[in-house]
Amino acid sequence: MQKAEIKLYSVGYCTHPEFMVKRGGSFASIKFPALVAQINYNNRTMLFDTGYGTHFFDATAKFPEKFYALTTPVTLEKPLFEMLDSKVDSIFISHFHADHIGGLRDFPEAKLYCSKEAYEVAISKKSRFTKTRMGVLPQLLPNDFEKRVTFIEDLPKVKLPDYLAPFEEGYLLDERFYVIELDGHAEGQYGLVVDDTFFVSDAVWDIEAITKGVKPNILTHIIFKDTKVYYETIEKLQRLYKKNPSMKIVPTHCSKTHEWYENV
Repeated sequence: MQKAEIKLYSVGYCTHPEFMVKRGGSFASIKFPALVAQINYNNRTMLFDTGYGTHFFDATAKFPEKFYALTTPVTLEKPLFEMLDSKVDSIFISHFHADHIGGLRDFPEAKLYCSKEAYEVAISKKSRFTKTRMGVLPQLLPNDFEKRVTFIEDLPKVKLPDYLAPFEEGYLLDERFYVIELDGHAEGQYGLVVDDTFFVSDAVWDIEAITKGVKPNILTHIIFKDTKVYYETIEKLQRLYKKNPSMKIVPTHCSKTHEWYENV
């Protein structure tokens, strides 16, 4: 089977002090890019997430959603659809935080893959304030979302190959990509294995959490779905990296990812 062609794009960024994602880091504000992967295979194109989009600014124009924009200042130089060089057939949604689905409405014909758990939270009767605190902006979802979606939990469940240990079970997408739950950060967060690349979304914010064991500031724990499970997932990724260092592990917001990815 021919390997998929992968291109990475930085689709906007937010800024935070470094110490928030790296204990012992500086107070200097640094950029956290919203990385998107374009995956070309079998004459088709799949996206892993969409990064930010112009719709984000519309969705956060009023309170309480505006709190999201104020606490995570966002810069978008160019929307994703203007960067791509091929038509998008499908989009894999790792989870429903706004920096991962901000461009969904720009791809009205794409098939969608996501967790049913994550989607049910997005459309639940939770208050707008609660959803904003969770980083979920339902306004970013296309009106015909349910007509185009396939839920990850409905994909074939499989035993994962040994090279992905300690991860044992996952789902098979399009008969060639492995989908793996990366619990702890957000409801229904999943990663995607494409050949020798593992897109891990927000399982970590900085690759050094995996390669060097650097932990985020404890202040970030308040936004996690489950802190204990979050660190259990990181520990699995560390074991995977130690066992299989040639695998390219790609977090969404790590500024080092491009350089690290190209040199692994």
